[in-house]
Amino acid sequence: MNTQSLPTPLKGGLRVFSNARVLAGDHFTGPCDVITAQGRVRAIVPAGTGLAEATSPLEQPAVTDVDGQYLMPGFVESHGHPVSHGINRLQLDMRPAAVSSIADIRTAVRRSAERSARGSWIVGAGFDETYLSDGRMPDRGDLDEAAPDHPVAIARTCGHMLVANSRALALSGIDEAVEDPPGGKFVRDSTGRLTGLVQEDATRLIAQPEPDDAMREEGFSLAQDDFHSWGVTTVNDAIAEPSHMRLYQRLNTTGQLRVRMRPWLYAIPFSGREGVLDDLVAAGITSGLGNDMLRVQGVKFQLDGSLGGRTAALYDPYTGSDNRGILTHPTERLISAFRTAARGGLRMAIHAIGDAAIGQALEALEKSGELPWIIANRNRIEHCSLPTPEQLDTMAQWSLIASSSIGFVYNLGDSYPEALGDERIERLLPHRDLIARGIVAPGNSDVPVTSGNPWHGIFGAITRTTRTGTVLDRKQSITLAESLAMYMTDAAYANFEEDRAGMVAPGAFADFQIYDRDPFAQAPEELLELSPESVFLSGKKVYERSEPV
Repeated sequence: MNTQSLPTPLKGGLRVFSNARVLAGDHFTGPCDVITAQGRVRAIVPAGTGLAEATSPLEQPAVTDVDGQYLMPGFVESHGHPVSHGINRLQLDMRPAAVSSIADIRTAVRRSAERSARGSWIVGAGFDETYLSDGRMPDRGDLDEAAPDHPVAIARTCGHMLVANSRALALSGIDEAVEDPPGGKFVRDSTGRLTGLVQEDATRLIAQPEPDDAMREEGFSLAQDDFHSWGVTTVNDAIAEPSHMRLYQRLNTTGQLRVRMRPWLYAIPFSGREGVLDDLVAAGITSGLGNDMLRVQGVKFQLDGSLGGRTAALYDPYTGSDNRGILTHPTERLISAFRTAARGGLRMAIHAIGDAAIGQALEALEKSGELPWIIANRNRIEHCSLPTPEQLDTMAQWSLIASSSIGFVYNLGDSYPEALGDERIERLLPHRDLIARGIVAPGNSDVPVTSGNPWHGIFGAITRTTRTGTVLDRKQSITLAESLAMYMTDAAYANFEEDRAGMVAPGAFADFQIYDRDPFAQAPEELLELSPESVFLSGKKVYERSEPV
């Protein structure tokens, strides 16, 4: 991977983290001292010797007494949407913790309308019909009843669909005669009437207002706080739009970027987003451009939807239906775009959840004629939720990364048994099979699709258990050490940063999270309650549990 460098912000000075127990694979060491300088780990030495080891005539080190607690590298989020998460924090909260019924949704929308100017948009996000007591999707009628004088749009937790009320549809120029766009759908009821549910690329036709720069910056500041509270110090932005890049670069220049950002820019137009693949290639921008705080990873493609929303593309229909989901792009278009990306030196992150979408991705990669470059550059299948054994064999042969949204098991898994049936559940997010084939599979949350807390993904990987206690399977369970690696060494490898991230070792980033208890001594369900006492980025404290720094 080519690494073109820009000036790197100043790092923390000489510091000793004394009396720390340090994560070493499947256990923590005995007490030791970790010496850091200029944002990197300089040495790990026996407890009590660090101060003498680090002191010089020119500099007296600062000391952080870890007091025998447990020091781990910061988590690396391999696939999230930090700006979207932040914006959602500023909008109407529709997540399961906030609403548990259609009545709750109506109440939240009604209260928002009462606080808003007549005719203004009401926008919310995060509902999941699986956890609504009514057992159904909200529809335009529900939203019309709550706010007849306002356009309303609320997004499902997956981000692949939304529900719009009648006023929102009318303001968007959508009536009963509307036709489905390629890669999208306006859902209708049994009489043929629009329900208000809008899927995939059709969502771009809903004229809800775009966030402005001030809203993005305010939301992203909240997102950075959330990542620190979860122990996350590096984040892959899996849909980095031009506005996101401008924000990240401005914050990086002013020293306000508080998590390491690893953006994947949107390659070809979809769902109202710009495609910048041709512009990047024309400008000579390749994977690796940037510095330690902000480094371009490559380009993102989206091939299908979500399992919970039943828009992920499957070979066989969803259980009890003839629906096979949606493929969002024709294969020929992908072949051409993959070839352009490879020849332009841009790694690819390919959203493919269902087996049919994964199959399309593999077909297009092969037909691009660029397999030698693809094999050498750690290209990725994002989510990779339902691969077949044969697809896994091909991924292993081509050294593809499976960027696994293992956070889905705990947070979204209750919708999967009914949608997929028993046989397909056994190959859902198949981490044991991935490990057996040597496929590197970093874990992720897809935040804000699910909580960005890595411990949710770790719990799901170990127990394969949903938030209601349903066990999806045991065949694909992995160990705690293997689960931690998903968010540490595996995620670092996927970013070409295995020499500097995801570990506590000389030369690595001094990105730490400190816990008051040993995760290996906890029962699986207790992992869900873990939270770092403090978090350090480049040796500087950025979070303390009592309050953000």
